[in-house]
Amino acid sequence: MEASREIFWHIPLLVQVCVYLAAFAAVLLICYTVYKRYQMWMLGKPDKRFDNPIGRVGEFIKLGIVDGAFHVRFLREPYSGIMHFLIFVGCILLFIGAGLDFLNHYVFEPFHAAFIRGPVYIYLGGLWNIAGVMVLIGLLMAFIRRYIQKPKRLNTIFDDGMALFLIFIVVISGFFLQGFRMIGATPEALGLAQAEYYLHPEWGQARFGGFWIAAMFAGLPEASRLLWYQILWYGHVLITVGAVFYVIVAWDKLTHILISPVNVLFKTSRPKGALSLVDLENAETYGIGKIEDFTWKQLFDLDACTNCGRCQDRCPAYLTDKPLSPRQLVQDLKTHWLERSPALLAEKKAKAKAAKAGGEVAPVEESGDGTKALVGGIITEDVIWACTTCRACQDICPVFVEHIDKIVDMRRHLVLDLAQVPETGLAVLQCIEARGHSCKGTTLTRTDWTAGLDIKQLSEDPNVEYVFFAGCAASLEERSTKIAIATTKILKAAGVNFGILGAQEMCCGEPARRLGNEYLYQTLAANNVEQFKGYNIKKIITMCPHCFNTLKNEYPQFGGNFEIIHHSTFISQLISEGKIKPTAMKENRITYHDSCYLGRHNDIYNPQRHVLQAINKLPLLEMERSHNNGFCCGAGGGRFWMEERIGKRISEVRIEQVMETALFKRQ
Repeated sequence: MEASREIFWHIPLLVQVCVYLAAFAAVLLICYTVYKRYQMWMLGKPDKRFDNPIGRVGEFIKLGIVDGAFHVRFLREPYSGIMHFLIFVGCILLFIGAGLDFLNHYVFEPFHAAFIRGPVYIYLGGLWNIAGVMVLIGLLMAFIRRYIQKPKRLNTIFDDGMALFLIFIVVISGFFLQGFRMIGATPEALGLAQAEYYLHPEWGQARFGGFWIAAMFAGLPEASRLLWYQILWYGHVLITVGAVFYVIVAWDKLTHILISPVNVLFKTSRPKGALSLVDLENAETYGIGKIEDFTWKQLFDLDACTNCGRCQDRCPAYLTDKPLSPRQLVQDLKTHWLERSPALLAEKKAKAKAAKAGGEVAPVEESGDGTKALVGGIITEDVIWACTTCRACQDICPVFVEHIDKIVDMRRHLVLDLAQVPETGLAVLQCIEARGHSCKGTTLTRTDWTAGLDIKQLSEDPNVEYVFFAGCAASLEERSTKIAIATTKILKAAGVNFGILGAQEMCCGEPARRLGNEYLYQTLAANNVEQFKGYNIKKIITMCPHCFNTLKNEYPQFGGNFEIIHHSTFISQLISEGKIKPTAMKENRITYHDSCYLGRHNDIYNPQRHVLQAINKLPLLEMERSHNNGFCCGAGGGRFWMEERIGKRISEVRIEQVMETALFKRQ
């Protein structure tokens, strides 16, 4: 007798047929349910997410390996990362095992080519036992986390407990079924693999879970063993099939198994620091005022969100008692979308019917909160304006939900459609529009800081290799001009051939875009790109992380493809090439704050540290919140010009973290 497993042992043919009919019905139900959901996703506006299919698939495979197989993004939080890894990998292995079993029996065995036999059967069984144990450990960790630890970010509902329960029952019943299959027949029933516990116990030892259960019940009478085997088989099948139907019909949390990979596949191909471009000439609305104004991908995002709360734990606005929670924002949008969908689908169907008949569409009545305004109602203005666009939420999200676009799109609606802007935000927009810079109240000009430095201006001599784009603050804010002066002195010391735009330099438009005034931003961006091209500019050095991000990632939307270099990266290169040799400072305890727009938006973390280490003898002190886990300073998203009237100042929290770092390192 060779080690193997007989499929449907002691199970009547009629029952076997019913199992496959149920499986077929489940597949049909999945297809139908996904189709109905597809109709709801398509209530959104078109979105070009089918561009560059080869590149998309390549990126998807890469992320599947990095964040799927190896769980890199999940493991940034060790406990929940390990928990999810155990459940995910264990379930994948069990699913593969079921598929191989099916192929072995129905495809290869009829041709006498079955491959799950002998040692293969034994060791694969052992692997699947390990997978089952992984799932059970992961489920235990999930239960402890959700019902004992109870972190604030987890919004536990019935579906969460039901998901854990269903997976647990399916896996544990599988172990028991395997054990009773090993002892299902007596040694006298020769030729049956089900007698393996008695005839060849060494076969079962690799499948340690089932073997342990078999040892516990091996002393039962044969009739009892067969009865329990059948009870367990029917129970396992009914629970598994029932779980599948429950998940589909309820569209509960486990559907993210289907939705999340698709969401990753269709994630934006824009650079991380770039917002979406509005076609101002053809757009019906300039932002998002109604749920149907979102694109289909933005609505798909709402379904992909697993409500895990990782984004909430990273959000500086939420952590300083602002009303914004990225998790809650997405869930509130989803609830509103589900409430509005029946009426919107009916209206869409009526329009299609009327278009064929040439008639008009009667308004569709709605119930509940379906008629409540999205912006200012479902999502309050305080929530919309609290965001600093720091990208902490998107950087940690395991399913690549895109929060920032949704928030900025709602800001665009407030600013361009409703002309509603917080007073301090309005002041900076008016200053940019009237004076071409964001420094309201300044008495300086764009060139005052250059006095005595002998810096070329492109209007006088355009033959330069690099253009130094100082930006508004470094040109017009007295404290910040010291940075521009120091940077140009370094460039001159290194013999860099550079110049400035001087009085011709205008705001890059970043504050206007993040505050929702897309029209003002596009005007500035188009004019700047035209000017840069007029001077045949190829390389631009910037200081402000926001200017850097805008010129590098967003100006290409207007044909502005230039080489943009942040001054920290450039100085680091000069040091590495030996073109400048910094004089070491006295021993100082230095830490570094990672700018969100230099770090998370552009993945630049090391050049700054290289420069600091070159001028300081002591090792750099790293804050607990650093690199891609850095904490926002509170100035992004146009918040630099807006008062924080709710909660604690984000900047103050960051300074406290700096102080805590110094105290901790000194002890």
